[in-house]
Amino acid sequence: MEADQHALAEFVALSAILTGYEQVELWGTGVAEVYFQTVVGIVGGDVAKQLLAVGAAIQERWRGDPGGLDAAVRAEILASPKLGPVARNVIQLWYLGSWMQLPEAWRSEFGTSPADTTRVVSAAAYQQSLVYDAMAAHPPGAKQPGFGSWALDPESIEAKPGRQRDTEKSS
Repeated sequence: MEADQHALAEFVALSAILTGYEQVELWGTGVAEVYFQTVVGIVGGDVAKQLLAVGAAIQERWRGDPGGLDAAVRAEILASPKLGPVARNVIQLWYLGSWMQLPEAWRSEFGTSPADTTRVVSAAAYQQSLVYDAMAAHPPGAKQPGFGSWALDPESIEAKPGRQRDTEKSS
């Protein structure tokens, strides 16, 4: 089943805020639809719609104000007993390519799914995990960096344009 394109676009927009990556970078991984379907398949359409609706409302309200946007996401999504665990799993999904089983308290209150098990979502998800990009590395056994790259000192590798470390963003 193909994902609703509008909902998928909202998912990627919210994922960009949650991960700190640009939307184009997330689309470029090729796993956005798989991640979206994973989330919907586990938490259900109603919870996913609520997460996307709250995310879209926050983005609309705080357009052009990154500080307000960040604070609103923390207060309205990440602090929410219902949406927070799902949003944190979305972050982990993008960075690790793995779905982490939702906390028992969440499952008790909002329901369980047989698909809610800790697992790597797919081989492509493993290969596209943002954690490797964030640390300027490659996933072991996949996406090799190229012949002779081992000879370069890690310090000589330039940071990607537009990517800043958290410490640089706050100064």
